[in-house]
Amino acid sequence: MSIEERRGIESIDVNQNLLLVRAPIELVAQKLSRARRADVWERDIYDREIEITAESYIVFQFRGHPWTIVEQLNHHPGSLVFGEGDAITLSWFLSTRAIYYKCSDTCGYIGYNCYDRGAFAEMLYFEEEMDLLFLSDFREVKAEDIDSAFRFTYAFMQEQDIYIPNAHYENVKVGDRINLRPKGPTLDDLVRSDFERVDYLGIR
Repeated sequence: MSIEERRGIESIDVNQNLLLVRAPIELVAQKLSRARRADVWERDIYDREIEITAESYIVFQFRGHPWTIVEQLNHHPGSLVFGEGDAITLSWFLSTRAIYYKCSDTCGYIGYNCYDRGAFAEMLYFEEEMDLLFLSDFREVKAEDIDSAFRFTYAFMQEQDIYIPNAHYENVKVGDRINLRPKGPTLDDLVRSDFERVDYLGIR
């Protein structure tokens, strides 16, 4: 199957925290840079060696896909928490839909928070041995109607025209130099991939 045809979630056997924004990469990277007050924004860094700093992000978009994906590569304790707030901010700034998606095979949870033009639209959270949490402002579905949080989340991503790849960079540390290449996709699969970072005094 070509990259243009892929939708849904490639794997849940990973630890992922992703920001998904329905907008072109140039606009998403620009607004993220402003919202995060990034010191550096480098365009088109696919397969180039990049130095990981105190707060680093990769931003990429697949060819033929309307959504751009943002993943935080490293988090400094003094930085703003990445995730739900960024989804609200970029959804508002770009007058579009944005989703904060989280999944962990280590801790056994899956969930998402969806916003439309800055307003709450839908959320789901499921963790093993806990009740499923689900709220929606745009469809008549209740938590008790969902038999599998994993299948429901997969179907939701398909309905939203989203493809979540098995792409992640775990255990990167400040000072590491890595090639920021999403696992699996080739250069021809991407519109572009960008790198942004926020520097903290004495921490790079």
